[in-house]
Amino acid sequence: MSAPWNYTVVHFTQSRNLAHILGDCDGIFSRHRLRASDLPHNPTDPDRWDGCEDLVCCSLEYPNVYYFARVREQDHLFKDWVVLMIKPDFLWMPGTKFCPTNAATARGAYIGEGYDAFISLFADTAPGISFSRPAGHLPCAPTNIQAEVLVPDPIPIDDITAIAVADEDQARREICCASLQGLSIDKDILVVPDFYQRQRLARTIQRGNRVNEIIFDNGGDHGQ
Repeated sequence: MSAPWNYTVVHFTQSRNLAHILGDCDGIFSRHRLRASDLPHNPTDPDRWDGCEDLVCCSLEYPNVYYFARVREQDHLFKDWVVLMIKPDFLWMPGTKFCPTNAATARGAYIGEGYDAFISLFADTAPGISFSRPAGHLPCAPTNIQAEVLVPDPIPIDDITAIAVADEDQARREICCASLQGLSIDKDILVVPDFYQRQRLARTIQRGNRVNEIIFDNGGDHGQ
């Protein structure tokens, strides 16, 4: 298992939420805070069977690939999604919770807090999963690629280190959309097709490899 400071926390959301994150919210808020503040939002998971509406759904290193694929397939109108890369500091923040499988499993029964809960993400077997960790599995990735990290909000915009997209065309669209709304993207934009390919990402992790993350070169201009 890698040293904790090498980890990246990730959070995926529809591209149309990016303007709120970069603009009026100035970061990532939980659904509870968005509702309480009467801020516009498009929830990824309207049910939240995990019972943690006051926490932001994230994962470690890579998106929860199966759930990410499912929600993208369900929305036939808004096709663009982004993956936000977040500093690892939130892993050690009081109130952060961990789940070695999908957090909604058994209505949140496998969610825990603290060091032991964090370590359970990497166990050979863990509650809620019925298979052993593959011998060649990527060391820094959880055993179950649906494992989740639930982070207290807010996640300030300064703690978002990069924005990952599916391809260069989407990168250009994100820059254009932000500019039209008077916003500037001052983060690296990473082109990471593997995030958007469920089977390929799963195989990459299970074979012990990292995905390719290519910094999008837009002549240094990421906004207005």
